[in-house]
Amino acid sequence: MVGTIRSIELHTLATKFQNLTSRQVAKIQLDIERALDEDGEELDLMNLVDLLFQGPAELVPRFHEGDRVTIVTSAESQLHITSIRPAPLS
Repeated sequence: MVGTIRSIELHTLATKFQNLTSRQVAKIQLDIERALDEDGEELDLMNLVDLLFQGPAELVPRFHEGDRVTIVTSAESQLHITSIRPAPLS
C-alpha cells in the first residue's frame, strides 16, 4: 500500500493472561493512494477506508503524520505491518 500517514500513535496492548506484561505497538492510519493484493491486483480503496495498521513501537519516532510511505502487510493479518519505508514522490 502507498499512502500518507494520517495518524500514528503508540498504544499499549493489555494482556489476556495473568503473568504476561503488556506491550506497546504503533497504530497507523493511512490516506491510501494505491493498494495491491498478494497477486498484484489493484484493491478497491473504498474497502480500505479508516483501517488501523499495527506495527512495532519503534515506528513512532521514525515516522510522522504527513509522511508518504509504502507499507507491506502480512498475508495472515492484513493489518500487521511487515515492512514500512518512505515512498518516492510520484
